[in-house]
Amino acid sequence: MALQQQSQPKPTIVTMYFNLKELPDTSKETRPIEFYLKNGRGTLQMPYPMVLFCDSVTRPLLQSLRDELVNPDEVPTIYIERPLNDYDFYKMNWSVITENRKKSTYYKNAGDRNTVSYLLVCMFKIIAIQTASQRNDFGSYHYFWMDFGCSHVAKNDMYESAIKMLEKPNPKVSVLYINYRGKQELQDMENVVNRGTCGMAGTVFSAQKEYITPFCSYMWSTFYEMVARGVGHTDEQVFTYCYDRQPQLFTIYFGDYYSVIRNYHHVCQDWHTIKYCFIQKAQLCGRNDLAQAAVKAILDGYDKGQSDFPESEVAAFRVLQA
Repeated sequence: MALQQQSQPKPTIVTMYFNLKELPDTSKETRPIEFYLKNGRGTLQMPYPMVLFCDSVTRPLLQSLRDELVNPDEVPTIYIERPLNDYDFYKMNWSVITENRKKSTYYKNAGDRNTVSYLLVCMFKIIAIQTASQRNDFGSYHYFWMDFGCSHVAKNDMYESAIKMLEKPNPKVSVLYINYRGKQELQDMENVVNRGTCGMAGTVFSAQKEYITPFCSYMWSTFYEMVARGVGHTDEQVFTYCYDRQPQLFTIYFGDYYSVIRNYHHVCQDWHTIKYCFIQKAQLCGRNDLAQAAVKAILDGYDKGQSDFPESEVAAFRVLQA
């Protein structure tokens, strides 16, 4: 059995980097290329097959850096070069969401980095992972989305933690759930979405190949519902609603932005966020099953000696687990 597992194709990493400064609503807060190239090294150094969406400006920079960090003869990379605003998805939605935001009371700061294009680039990751799985260049059974500059938040031993994550993918679609949102709260979609309410994080997530098509279908259904209702902030809120409506597609894990890679299998850090933002909120919403799952993940990390969970909290969490 072990030999059979070793012969399976590696997971494929999917990522993107477009020149956002060239988009029609670029903001002074839009980060420069140098920022992303610096923080993109963590993603590009991963010794796994990669599908990388880019444009004519970013491709030579990305390819040069990727070839510097991994041997291209040993670690294959597919570059899909096309400007973001050339995709039908962008053309169809930019003007509609722009008009929605003109009518909204939430988007009045012209310098805000959360532009319409930023929302669309966040949602483009769903196009990217679906396209990569349909192309199936490397015969992978699992696909990992990694934001190009995710090392900006996943700072602690990113390489080692990412390797552990990639070597043992979770089943289904595995996403970090930070701040639990119950059904009653989610009924007020305008308030939840336009406030940018934190729920699930799309910075890094994995998807078992056979789950990608239904997952993407429900993500698009949710996204277009939001557009039709005049709201839209980032992919986070789309993930949150999609999980609430289709939980059978997901394997969730727990933490905060900084632990989006480290906590993939069990909790190594950010236990306090899990306690106050997930466990207690899930209990208040009557979701003791989800609270129990988060407690188990914390104690698993503690029992493995890989967590910053303090001894003073252990007894109370053992009671919760019982």
